[in-house]
Amino acid sequence: LGYQPLANNLLDKKNNDSDLYPLEVNFCENCFNCQLSVSVDPKKMFSNYLYTSSTSKIFRDHFIKASTKYIKEFNLKPNKSYIIDVGSNDGVALKPFKDLKFKKILGIEPAKNLAKLANKNKIKTFNGFLNKKNLRKIKKGADLILASNVFAHSDNLKEMAECMLKLLNKNGV
Repeated sequence: LGYQPLANNLLDKKNNDSDLYPLEVNFCENCFNCQLSVSVDPKKMFSNYLYTSSTSKIFRDHFIKASTKYIKEFNLKPNKSYIIDVGSNDGVALKPFKDLKFKKILGIEPAKNLAKLANKNKIKTFNGFLNKKNLRKIKKGADLILASNVFAHSDNLKEMAECMLKLLNKNGV
């Protein structure tokens, strides 16, 4: 799709310049992973991320249905189960759990503005990337880890997956 600015990176003035990046998707025929061909510096891309997932009714509805499915399928309990969402944005995937009285939920979100918004809305959110450096700051023992469109935004898939495995309890999903 040629060269594009970062998502929702709108300019203040008509004559302002914006950094442009090639927007091209690679596909692995062996594992079926799809990933952008160029990795933008994560700090530049996510320090102040402008897209809030909750603005989409389709997303909100999807996560409500998904939470109901996960609760039933994995026998999750409001007072017992610990749920983590990696790349949690404004907390859209955790909100249905919160609304169903789940107490142990945690978002992991690198964008400071989005983590602040989620925390303001009473969805506990750690502001940082899921990597080995931050792993010690995050409570382990998760029953369920969610990650929606997160691998497509990362250039360090192996480290992130290893961190997720370390955060899961022995029967976690």
